[in-house]
Amino acid sequence: MSRQPFISADLRPDLSIEKKPEVQHVDVHATSVQLAEAARAVLSEDERRQVERGGQNKQKLLMQTVPQVNPNVQGTTLDGETVLLDLSSGRYYTLNRIGTAMWEHCTGKKSLQEIHSTLCTRFEASSERIADDLLALVTHLGHEGLLTLERR
Repeated sequence: MSRQPFISADLRPDLSIEKKPEVQHVDVHATSVQLAEAARAVLSEDERRQVERGGQNKQKLLMQTVPQVNPNVQGTTLDGETVLLDLSSGRYYTLNRIGTAMWEHCTGKKSLQEIHSTLCTRFEASSERIADDLLALVTHLGHEGLLTLERR
């Protein structure tokens, strides 16, 4: 199976890009689901299994970490929503009701797996959905510097 290069023809005119009619092109404003479907279309079965296996291992490792709020972050909860202020940058963040429930457990005492278990008893959603949302929020807050993750 030939692969398309990551360099487009307009950047490298000497490089010819082979277009396949069966490969669906993705719009710039595609959702993550559409991007995942497009990626699956160009990967071989072995490559797909390898990617899925890597994602599962990464998720298991991440679920063992313990989230801790950055001491430079102050938060207050009003009507089920939390407003966070990063004192070091002056930036404000708002968490909805579910984000607030997740945030409340990021005390440095519970692993993400334990937080996940608690949230599964509190909300009527699938375990996978809660895990995905929890990991997405913790990852985003970690990138923003609001949380740190420790392996224990």
